[in-house]
Amino acid sequence: MSGYKIGLDFGTTNSIISYFTSSAEVEAFQYGGPDGRRYIPSFIGYDEEFVEIGTAARTLAANHGDVETYGNFKMRLPIPADRLPEYIRHDRTPASVTTDYLRELLVSEENPYSFCKQQGEISGLVVSVPEIWQRDLYNRGRELLKQAIAALDLPLIQLVSEPVAAAAYYTWDMQRRAKDAGDESFSGNLLVCDMGGGTFDVSLCRIYGEQKVDVLYFDGQGDRGLESAGVAFDRRCVQAAYKAKHDSTLDENDPEFLRLLREFETVKIGSHARVTRYLTNAVREPEIYGDRQIYVFAGGYSLNFAQVCEAFAPIAAGITAVIERVRTWIAERQQTIDRVFLVGGFSQFFLVRRAIASALQFATDDPRLDATFNLTHSAYAISYGACLIANDRVQPSEKYLHNLGIVVDTIDANAERQRRAIEIIKGGTRLEELSQPQFADIPPLVTFQQDAPLTLTLWVDPQGKGVLVEESLPEMVKLPSYSPEDKWRVGMRVDRSQIAYLTIEEVRGEKRVEYELGNVLAKMFPGFVLIE
Repeated sequence: MSGYKIGLDFGTTNSIISYFTSSAEVEAFQYGGPDGRRYIPSFIGYDEEFVEIGTAARTLAANHGDVETYGNFKMRLPIPADRLPEYIRHDRTPASVTTDYLRELLVSEENPYSFCKQQGEISGLVVSVPEIWQRDLYNRGRELLKQAIAALDLPLIQLVSEPVAAAAYYTWDMQRRAKDAGDESFSGNLLVCDMGGGTFDVSLCRIYGEQKVDVLYFDGQGDRGLESAGVAFDRRCVQAAYKAKHDSTLDENDPEFLRLLREFETVKIGSHARVTRYLTNAVREPEIYGDRQIYVFAGGYSLNFAQVCEAFAPIAAGITAVIERVRTWIAERQQTIDRVFLVGGFSQFFLVRRAIASALQFATDDPRLDATFNLTHSAYAISYGACLIANDRVQPSEKYLHNLGIVVDTIDANAERQRRAIEIIKGGTRLEELSQPQFADIPPLVTFQQDAPLTLTLWVDPQGKGVLVEESLPEMVKLPSYSPEDKWRVGMRVDRSQIAYLTIEEVRGEKRVEYELGNVLAKMFPGFVLIE
């Protein structure tokens, strides 16, 4: 099949597309033509019949406060319908907004900057998603994102966990380097610290064998961690600069605030090298550099070292809390951190790197803090990894974490009814082993009348902690046909995107129905988040 197999880091704040060039190098797509950006803001605007995305949509929001615009819509995907009016207007949903954004970004015929118009046909797609989306059973983000991609007829290969994608890029690049140098490639425990615009997530990944990657431990809270990442820092910096100049704060929905935010972000990215030197000196000699201006933006707004540190303080506290839990988990299980890989656009900020090193109790020059990846490669690591997976350059082995099964009634020798919990999916099993249905080890089930549903009770043990939660499915299972001779077996499978399905199959293999379990699991675990 011709076309590009691409990787998409669909970020809370920015999105990055990667593809392989004709010279077999992985490259980040430049949205907007020769003067475009590889960071594409995950932002959308609806101006009458026109749809704008990225920087154009942010400019629209900054200059026209009455125009309908949305950011952070990816993290709104799992929000229940009754809470949507807080975030979405005009009968839209986070899923419909996500679909519109991906259409404009990837396949729109009307948008001259879409990937298909600029680069060519998409023959395969791997999209990265937050690791918490597979751990939090309430979170239907994977299912809804997969549906949005299907609505665009895009050939989805899989949704992949963000730390797995980053680790995939790390192991691929390290293997290339080792081959060039004639050395052995890295194997061991890699701590992936993903600090982006919207979230701070940490994953301990085991890298071994022929580019194999397992996630051993994860800590992060998805959209619940929004105060611990880049956008929160930017907002606090803008408010601090505005208050210093006007002695008041600014409504963050005001177009003027959005304009200042955009200007500050541009200056922050463009002055990265200079600011790093300033901050390094200021930390060493605060009495000399403490009052120096660190940022000047938007014609008269400025921030000194003390103001920057104050804006960063809540983020530093969040980093410390997460890393302390990581260190506790590692100590209890006698694991190690062999390398640290900082990914995401905000991870290269000097104060972020310093806070992570301090929380890990590493010296800033500790060789485990891998400094061999430059700013660009660290920022694009998740997208690059997704692209490598799409093109079969790395084949990480992810696991499904939860135990799943059904409850059945049995009749013992004394004609007494007993309930049995039958395990079908064992948590910790690799996804490749679950691609085909696993069937319950029980006699076939029968129905006694036409149109009668097959009554089942599902049980779930989240992350294999030994706590079973049950949910009856009295109206869910509708058999494809009825015959007194039919006998049915019950199974489950999990696809490459970590989405679980209930399978009902006639024992002769002639008839089968499947039901996605996302809605059921969300109902069973409202608001569920499990911090290890």
